[in-house]
Amino acid sequence: MEMKRNVGASDRYVRFILGLAFILNIFSLETGKLGTFILLALGLSMFFSAYTRYCFLYDILKINTTSTS
Repeated sequence: MEMKRNVGASDRYVRFILGLAFILNIFSLETGKLGTFILLALGLSMFFSAYTRYCFLYDILKINTTSTS
């Protein structure tokens, strides 16, 4: 059984770059423990949605960026 997908190819690349930016900002900014946790959570959630091609917020808002051919 295939999981529902609502994140398209270009959206996946943007999510990957954003995830990478969030993770790298942990090392370049002095964020403290809470800031580090928030940036790590945001970065990992971006990576996860790029990998699975599914975003629960898109599902709630009825957004689909996949190509429907």
